[in-house]
Amino acid sequence: MTSHVEEQIRKRIAAAKQRPQEDRAAFAEARAAGLDSRKRTKLRRIFCATCAKLQRKGTYLRCPLGCGDAVCKTRAACGNTHLRQCPNRPIPEGD
Repeated sequence: MTSHVEEQIRKRIAAAKQRPQEDRAAFAEARAAGLDSRKRTKLRRIFCATCAKLQRKGTYLRCPLGCGDAVCKTRAACGNTHLRQCPNRPIPEGD
C-alpha cells in the first residue's frame, strides 16, 4: 500500500517526464516548418549556371539554346562556357 504523498510524487515525476517529450514535439514541428520555408526560398533564388553567382533581377539572361539556365549578363565568359556545356547544344555532324 502506498501513501498519498508517494502517489503525488509519482504523478509529478510522470508529468515531468512527459513535459520534455511535448516540448520536443513542438520544437520538431516548428523546425520542420522553418526548414520547408528555407528550402522554398532557396529554390526561388536564381544562380548563374557557370559561376554559381547569385543573380538579381535584370542581371542575367536565359540560355539561348532553350535549357532554361540563367547566365551572367555582364560576364561573357559565363555565356561562352555554358554554351559549350549546354545539354541542348547541337552536336556537329562529324567527318
